[in-house]
Amino acid sequence: MKKLSLLLVIVLISCTQSKVEKPTVIDITKIAGKSTSEVEEILGKPDKIETFSESSTPCKNIPCQKAYYQKDKFEIVFINDKADWITINDLSDYDFSEDNIEIIGIPKTPPEFKNPDNLIRWKNIENINEVNIFNDGSNKISYLYIKVLTE
Repeated sequence: MKKLSLLLVIVLISCTQSKVEKPTVIDITKIAGKSTSEVEEILGKPDKIETFSESSTPCKNIPCQKAYYQKDKFEIVFINDKADWITINDLSDYDFSEDNIEIIGIPKTPPEFKNPDNLIRWKNIENINEVNIFNDGSNKISYLYIKVLTE
């Protein structure tokens, strides 16, 4: 009887400690560094496309294309015709936590930099130059900003 009770306690403890899977917003590796047509296969047709040529960017001399997908949930700047700067908006359902790197399909990894007030940053992770998570001020994610190839 003691063995059965012990077994029951172990099973109950292991069940309460099981990991709850977070829904993935997107597997970022499926669009990072991809062409516009490859991104469209994942996100659908863009809602809006504009020319992007900010003076302090690689798009200064050769304008880049900036596309908005899924009602501005995803903003992508295509540098040299590849999805390079990716912003993911409307993430206030997620806590501002380094664990939430998983919502873009990247395994949980310690960040390179963390300011608990506003920013968590990873560098050189999963063939992506930089991933940044920004706090919305109430410890929820405001948005993610990803630099795939350029710095």
